[in-house]
Amino acid sequence: MFKNRFKILLVFILTSFFFTSAFRLYAESIGEKKLNNTAIDLTYSEMEDKFANNVFITKDNEFKVIVEKDLELENLISLCKKQGIKFGLALGGGSARGLAHVGVILVLEAYKIPIDLIAGTSIGSVIGSLYASGASIKQLEEAALSIKKSKTLLMLDPTFPHSGLISGDRIEKMLNKLALENKTFRDLIIPFAAVATELENGAEVIIDQGKLIDAVRASISIPGIFTPVKFKDYYLVDGGVVNPVPADVAQTMGADIIIAVNLSRINPYVPTLKLNMDDISLEVSKRSDEEDESRLKRKINQLKSTFERPSIFEIINQSIDIMEAKITEHSLEEADIVIIPFGIKDIKTLDFDEAELIIKGGIMATLINIPNIKEAIKEKLEEKK
Repeated sequence: MFKNRFKILLVFILTSFFFTSAFRLYAESIGEKKLNNTAIDLTYSEMEDKFANNVFITKDNEFKVIVEKDLELENLISLCKKQGIKFGLALGGGSARGLAHVGVILVLEAYKIPIDLIAGTSIGSVIGSLYASGASIKQLEEAALSIKKSKTLLMLDPTFPHSGLISGDRIEKMLNKLALENKTFRDLIIPFAAVATELENGAEVIIDQGKLIDAVRASISIPGIFTPVKFKDYYLVDGGVVNPVPADVAQTMGADIIIAVNLSRINPYVPTLKLNMDDISLEVSKRSDEEDESRLKRKINQLKSTFERPSIFEIINQSIDIMEAKITEHSLEEADIVIIPFGIKDIKTLDFDEAELIIKGGIMATLINIPNIKEAIKEKLEEKK
């Protein structure tokens, strides 16, 4: 009897923590965010000004990208086709930031840059699988822009916290409804592979066979948040644990020119921070002795301090972001072009309701990388001579 009560109490506490975390993430206003670009020394607003005549949203709530005819690029792409040079797209993980992938694909389509194969990790596997299965860019946009705060919350289905806080069943149903239901890798229009991680030994798992939804569900299973996916005797979790941006997977699939999209918002090159914990504790102790607070005021401050701390949801995701940032450099070694969407630095895990801003960041970052794509093509053609 006592054990049952304890289990019920534990579920209640963890569920309360989870929903408190989710609502705190939603509470942040877009207007208060500092949308600094992560790629070059231009702010998000400066980039909007730069591409004001190229990117806009129609009355039908659809993104429109207008690009000038680029005869040099068209000629280069034509030469690539003649020589059998394949373009691969490596889509990285990053939760809500992954909506930027939609913007990247939109620009590649606008310039008629072929996407011959796709490798995706986590949210990259979601966007990549949908596009590879035949979903149009318009369908991807509509799906992304329709996810409001309330719908994001409805996608979360808390479960008994044994191996994860969320079962993932609702997200699976949503993906099936969009395009993936009953589809296998054999049904794909574009070759695609999803990256996951085997939980016991940390092996990278490249999935390119079987049911598409099972592969995507495994690739998005953030450790501690989503329950792992069991495949035979293996438990699979988020591919970002071992390969945040699978450029090397795209190469293995046969890509000659690899365009990688990096969604990391953590700078891996940060200085080492040294703290003297003795000094910190003394400082806190001294301050508390000097302050003459009432018991009620102390309780209020303690409660306020509790809510100012990172939530369990934020801690898990921020820890994964830090880990992924440290290994992303290795993941990108095989990439010819690395696109870092603008404005993603302050986008948090569940900020799907900011799809318009995120997609636009992907569009602008890809537009500014067109010259780099042309240079990469020239280098590859030179190698083929």
